[in-house]
Amino acid sequence: MMLAKRAMYGTVLLALAAPLLLFVAMENVSGWNPVWAEPTLHFWIVSGCTVLSACIGTALALSVQSVRTTRTVFLALGFVAVAMIFATHGLSTPGFIVPGTQYPYAVVISAGLSELVGALFIFLSVLPATTPGARWVRDHGAHLMVVAFALLLAYVGTMMFKPDWWGFVPTTHPWDTIFASATMLMLGYSALRYLSAWRLTHLPGQFAMVCALVLLAESQVSMYYGVVWAASWWLYHVLMLAAFVTLIVGWVVEAARAKSLVVFSRAIELRDELNRATVATPEALARLEAAIASKDEYTRHHMTRVAAYAVAIAREMRLDEATTRMTEVTGLLHDIGKIRVPDAVLMKPGPLTDDEYAVMKEHAAWGEHITRQSKVLSHVSRAVGAHHEKFSGNGYPNKLVKNDIPIEARIVAVADTYDALTTNRVYRSKRSVAEAVVEMRRVSGTQLDPQCVEAFIGWLEKTGRFERGADSLAA
Repeated sequence: MMLAKRAMYGTVLLALAAPLLLFVAMENVSGWNPVWAEPTLHFWIVSGCTVLSACIGTALALSVQSVRTTRTVFLALGFVAVAMIFATHGLSTPGFIVPGTQYPYAVVISAGLSELVGALFIFLSVLPATTPGARWVRDHGAHLMVVAFALLLAYVGTMMFKPDWWGFVPTTHPWDTIFASATMLMLGYSALRYLSAWRLTHLPGQFAMVCALVLLAESQVSMYYGVVWAASWWLYHVLMLAAFVTLIVGWVVEAARAKSLVVFSRAIELRDELNRATVATPEALARLEAAIASKDEYTRHHMTRVAAYAVAIAREMRLDEATTRMTEVTGLLHDIGKIRVPDAVLMKPGPLTDDEYAVMKEHAAWGEHITRQSKVLSHVSRAVGAHHEKFSGNGYPNKLVKNDIPIEARIVAVADTYDALTTNRVYRSKRSVAEAVVEMRRVSGTQLDPQCVEAFIGWLEKTGRFERGADSLAA
């Protein structure tokens, strides 16, 4: 399996490197750079790119739950910008709508400008929260987006009816190199950010985004340095088309799996917080919880309560402080893998089907994978991955038995079970503390560690929570 994955990644890398090698060959090998002056073909290729980019931007915009989801909105604006500006390039194709002897200014600058502006918005969508100015961008995101859209509309209108107004935009050397370099740097950085997020979640849509951004970055070389109407110039049109098709195919796969595209920004937020967490301080863990909460608000509060219950159990069992702290961190992050679970499954208002349950079960292994990516949290990764193992060996993902299950995971399993029983869920009402205790004793020795169960019940009795109820945790 590992060999097959390496072969696949090697093939993808080779495919991504091929366009640059092809461009060099076209420019330097005799007969490899024929000239095809085909305005009609150019119009339809550009129109195809415009429509695909607009579809991508629209799909992202529809997936946004609020304008406060700044990352996703900026990402949507990036593709909308490419579509709107590139459309003026296609509409101004010589010999199709305008006379063949004219080269309107739109056809000269709009191709490069479309990717430059699009790259800027995509770049803004992946800026880490710690970047200077990033907080201002986030806080003023709604206003920035209104202004940006208004400017895009103004560009399209003036470029089509008053193109001479844009005569101030330089098109000669070294400006071509400056524009191309800036675009490639922003797209390259964005691709690295999505690659980092993909390593966390392995979502097909994120990998497609990486490939698409690399192809768009490579298209700059052909766009600025290819000979007009020659094969080396046509190459950038093909690369843009390939980028959008790649992205749409990846997102179709992702949409079929998750029914949402918002997970892209969620994964980047989570990666940011993992990178920021140099020490497992309460503040760092709180930021991680907030990143997870963007997926499901219930999950965040659930994890906070589970962590508190888990600490109580560890102290009731008189475990050392280091183990107690590990138990608390495990409780806080035990459901972190749910960031990869589709919203349609995670928040389904009813029992899950067998297939949906199989998808839900994967969150434990993904939680272990995600926490292992952080040097600060790797010490709890095994416990996070084992919090659904059962004492009798019938749990998941590895069917561990009794003491083979980390003590932190056994404690969190008890706390997790109790909180699930005593809180309202979308598919059932909460039970009383007494009913929850009866159920926990019923599964003690099979699902749960009996020692941990009795320690928790002892703590409930000692603190009077039998009388006050489950809602008294904060008391």
